Amino acid sequence: MINVFLSCLLVLSGAAFASEDHHNHTGHSDDLLTLLQYKIAIGKLQKGFTELTPQEKTNNLTSQHATLNKALPVLRNYIAIPESRYPNLDMYQQSLQSRAALLNEYAELLQKLHVLSAE
Repeated sequence: MINVFLSCLLVLSGAAFASEDHHNHTGHSDDLLTLLQYKIAIGKLQKGFTELTPQEKTNNLTSQHATLNKALPVLRNYIAIPESRYPNLDMYQQSLQSRAALLNEYAELLQKLHVLSAE
């Protein structure tokens, strides 16, 4: 029984690594576009929040949480790209700065969501 469990675990982890490796090769720019779309959507939801009715605020917060829950795994993958994926250190440094800026923007969205949730 334990051998079957371990075999299944190995197969699943191998499939996950293969999928992740494929995603790293094809998805970097797609991830950035997706993250920008999510960021814009959350920003729009936050912009008019104070003028909403209590029920609309509840729906708005639910939408913000749902969008962030979709964005965070993509963000995690996007910021974890290793140095080896870049042809030189200058490009890697530029990428780090860009990823840090995007991470900071998401931190600001999360902070604002926290403030809005407390209202």
